Amino acid sequence: MKLENNYGLVILAGGDATRLETDTPKGCVLVHGISLIERLIRKGPKYIAIMASKKNEKEIENLVQTLYFPEKKIFIFSQNSAPFVDMEGEGPIGNGDLFRSLETSGILNTFEKNCLKRIVVCPVDNPLAAPGILELHQSEELIVLGVEKRGADEAVGTLITEDKLSVKEYLYGATEGLAYTGIFSASLSFFFRAAKQDSLVPFHLVKKTYKGKTGFKKEKFIFDFFPLAQSYRVEKIDRKLYFLPIKRKSGVDSLEEALKVLA
Repeated sequence: MKLENNYGLVILAGGDATRLETDTPKGCVLVHGISLIERLIRKGPKYIAIMASKKNEKEIENLVQTLYFPEKKIFIFSQNSAPFVDMEGEGPIGNGDLFRSLETSGILNTFEKNCLKRIVVCPVDNPLAAPGILELHQSEELIVLGVEKRGADEAVGTLITEDKLSVKEYLYGATEGLAYTGIFSASLSFFFRAAKQDSLVPFHLVKKTYKGKTGFKKEKFIFDFFPLAQSYRVEKIDRKLYFLPIKRKSGVDSLEEALKVLA
């Protein structure tokens, strides 16, 4: 079924590629000569927004300017930063800043003015992500894609399907269930509601390495907003077809693995 352009795509590209042992933003990493950002833009609809960080926004802007997609409207905005708790410096506040930043940037209103009905969100580090597979599932306010876990101890969040949808982060212990892919679709009304209630969603203390030092920083997780949905559905997708996260240079979920799979 041909995908209609009645939705917008947000690409989460705020992360650095530290574990890939490169100074370039993760979205600018090349897989067989094509950046991760370009791979998603190629598969995306007319309206696309890229969430960068204060640190990598300029590099992402420079990359996008080299790409030629005259039929698409591409916007770039940045998530806010937060200071480390126990050392000097600051870093991105986390992908949970999506809703507030998308609204304050004016992009959410632009999507609404152009009569878009939904927004699909995809992490930039998954070159197999296919935004269009969510097209047939638009009755619920929130649709989240999950895959079978390799095991309960896999380092990925687990979808908890109760009255309200939630995600148990792997940092808090092993859990059976579907793995959260980071890919979801939601109505514009959900995005506006989440932006309005941003201050009510808690921060998490996350260990980060900055300039060779390790410390803790406050971050917001995007899935902490999922309980705000009035209705939801979890869709199981084929891991081999749609889920290939690039988290490190070699081994499982790595750039090395992606280069082999996409050869």
